[in-house]
Amino acid sequence: MFGLFGDKSEREIKHLNKAAREVIEHARQTLRAETMRDIAHLTKEHLDRVSKIYGDDPVGPKRAIVEYQSLHGEARRSRDDVALTAFTLVLISARSEKYKDRAQGVCDTLNAFIAEWAHAQEN
Repeated sequence: MFGLFGDKSEREIKHLNKAAREVIEHARQTLRAETMRDIAHLTKEHLDRVSKIYGDDPVGPKRAIVEYQSLHGEARRSRDDVALTAFTLVLISARSEKYKDRAQGVCDTLNAFIAEWAHAQEN
């Protein structure tokens, strides 16, 4: 009946893809290059950490979401733009994990963002 009980995964996949692009674009428009570099490095570090710790666990993405929601809240309270943006991207990635290949756009967006800033080394 009007999609109330239907499969909502396609809508959520679109939402996750759009959210990843918007978070990165907002950061790009409002933050300095040094901050963007730090966000990319922190995002990569935590995506690697999530993959290493929760990679083989079938409920790993759910555990990662719980952990990073807590870290996201701490970053928001402390007004840490770098951690807040990075943890938002990690949360988007963890939420897309349940869709595997169908949410490849999220992974591609994050990989492109990280690759864009991979050349920038910390001073």
